[in-house]
Amino acid sequence: MKKLLLLCSVLTLLFTSCSNDDNPSTENTSILPKTISYTYPSIYLGTNSKSTLTYDGNKIVSSIAEGSKTIFTYNGNVIVKQEKFNVDAKGVETKDTEVFYTYENNKLKTRIMREEFSSQFPDGQFIDKIVYTYTSQNVISFVNYYVDPSTKKEVKSSEGNLTYKDGNLIKSEEVSDSSTAKRTYEYDIKNNPLKNILGFDLLLNEIGVFGKNNIIKTIAGTSQLTEYLTTYIYNDKDYPTKQTSFTGDGKTIEYEIEYTY
Repeated sequence: MKKLLLLCSVLTLLFTSCSNDDNPSTENTSILPKTISYTYPSIYLGTNSKSTLTYDGNKIVSSIAEGSKTIFTYNGNVIVKQEKFNVDAKGVETKDTEVFYTYENNKLKTRIMREEFSSQFPDGQFIDKIVYTYTSQNVISFVNYYVDPSTKKEVKSSEGNLTYKDGNLIKSEEVSDSSTAKRTYEYDIKNNPLKNILGFDLLLNEIGVFGKNNIIKTIAGTSQLTEYLTTYIYNDKDYPTKQTSFTGDGKTIEYEIEYTY
């Protein structure tokens, strides 16, 4: 399932705690990340970046980084749209991506992502649609469609299931053609840095792997599974201030994230 990685790919993978304190502090819903910085040890793994987040209460308004800006739109307490703009050296903004969300009974029902706008494709050259069905209290199925930009015809591209427990995604499966991609997740009991942003909990795995807590281990793959780990440093409120994610060998750093609140 294709994901929109706004917020500079925040929470793409949250993986092993290095804190010895297993008793999170009393919850404070006013704690929100102000900046999120990515550092990659190699230019081949990614580009270093820093995003500054602004809020209206607990509603996220924008995420601004060098060369890009993401705007969030709410209807009441739910996010109904994200828009990502490229920003050139003169400050001129060009829309790059937009995502629309619809809800049913206060649960995410559809997600439509549009990319690469032009005079020829005013609604976007690439359009993806996901439809969610709540099959049980903890299991959500989805079907992913490619939408023809000219005819608007929808063609099924993949389907799968998301399994949740205690507010965290613990298992995902996606079938595309004859291939099945599987992921299982284990969590710490600390606070996810984005947990207090209003509406994020309804977006399922839109913001990477968002949950109540932080992933300490991911096992992923198709025919062959690989284990991924991450270490965290926490502040006195049990929110991560630094995250170090490793490649599949468990020794090589893939990237690091730093949070300020």
